[in-house]
Amino acid sequence: MLVRRTAAEVWEAFADPEQIRRFWLARSTGRLVTGGRVHWMFKVAGAETDVEVVDAVGGELLDLRWDDGQPLCISFEPRGDATLVTVRVTDFGGENPAANAIESTSGFTLVLASLKMWLEHGIEADLMYDKFPDATYADR
Repeated sequence: MLVRRTAAEVWEAFADPEQIRRFWLARSTGRLVTGGRVHWMFKVAGAETDVEVVDAVGGELLDLRWDDGQPLCISFEPRGDATLVTVRVTDFGGENPAANAIESTSGFTLVLASLKMWLEHGIEADLMYDKFPDATYADR
């Protein structure tokens, strides 16, 4: 997803616990720094995970392990005054890995669209609430 902000600004939105809750999470217990561990609580009540920060390179990369070690890599490629954000999640398990991968792709599409609206327009889009209108939410 192309976000019309610098790579440093976009990366910071993920690394900063105050900003990440504006477009993705209900709460993060800390800043994403190399070697760190944080706990993420998602907007849907009861959805949470521990996150290990393998590598955090400002404006370039967040290499994370979540859900008991599943790789989650977010890269930030400068494109002039904009940034191309790429999310890569691998090692899907469970009874139906293909369905899990599709659901993950769907979720990250909303995360990146919400990120774009937050950074470019200052709007907390609440897209996750609209995808699951009947869910109970941790931050409402």
